[in-house]
Amino acid sequence: MHETGSLPLKAGKGVRFYSLARYALLQALQLAGVAPGSKVLLPSYVCRDLLAPVYRLRAIPVWYEIDNQLEPANPPEDWPKAEVVLAINYFGFPQDLARFRAYTARTGAVLIEDNAHGFLSRDADRNWLGSRAAFGLFSMRKTLRIPDGAALQVHDPQAQERMQPQLPFDGSGLNPAQLYKAKMRRMPILGDALLSASTALARRVRRFRTGSELPQPDPHSENELPSGADPWSGLRNALLNVDVDAEIGRRRKAYAACAALAVRAGVNPVFKELPAHCAPYGFPFRGDAAGRRIMQGFADRHGFDLVTWPDLPGAIVEHAPEHYRNVLMVNFLW
Repeated sequence: MHETGSLPLKAGKGVRFYSLARYALLQALQLAGVAPGSKVLLPSYVCRDLLAPVYRLRAIPVWYEIDNQLEPANPPEDWPKAEVVLAINYFGFPQDLARFRAYTARTGAVLIEDNAHGFLSRDADRNWLGSRAAFGLFSMRKTLRIPDGAALQVHDPQAQERMQPQLPFDGSGLNPAQLYKAKMRRMPILGDALLSASTALARRVRRFRTGSELPQPDPHSENELPSGADPWSGLRNALLNVDVDAEIGRRRKAYAACAALAVRAGVNPVFKELPAHCAPYGFPFRGDAAGRRIMQGFADRHGFDLVTWPDLPGAIVEHAPEHYRNVLMVNFLW
């Protein structure tokens, strides 16, 4: 599993593929025994759509705080007691699971490793992120330009026996625009220019309609799962065709370029360094308006998007600290 060029996920026992990671989380919560009234411990720095599976099961979210380095702000003995705890590998950087394991040892909670941002990332011991807990979540569509694709990896043998059968790979893709963009980029000579022009046009149209160039958050995503859990029909072939080493190398090269530019732009990277085996989702940073314009220029020149993250849950957004609100990211999706 850890050889050069291999993939972190292979179809078979313990792995199920879905359209979105929200469906993978739903199955993980069910296998972990979450029922109405169960408590699920989540970081308060999280995107609101992650709550939809929790509410689908009529469970109760409880929270632990995150510091400005995106690590738990308080020791695990201070966290609320819950049946399940979620650890997130933010932006594909490995979360230290020692505190989470201390919490599960004390409370009996089940640990879920949310690796939606970190497909192709590994930790310092070369373990694939998403493989380090009883349950691991993946969202390949955030690393590869495909219309959808996510997975659940289950390591608990007893839970494996209770997994639902694999859904058919017959989905049409929840975001087909991603597939068109990928095809456009592969066009010889003019591909990058056409993609850049189409992206610029889409931004102008969106700004005219909504007042913002970026897609607007869906206020219903916190409580509703979108229709279509079946994974995209082309997902298996797309995964087989990934050049793992090239993709990891491309992302690390883009991160190094962003880090060098950040010094000149006066922006502050969220992470002080890029770990050896990390395949970053993007380059997260904090900075003033001038620095943001410089980073936006870099993103535009390389065909990347500059995005904000996350769309905070309603229970969190009003009282969220500043370091929850001011993170931007150059997204390396290609």
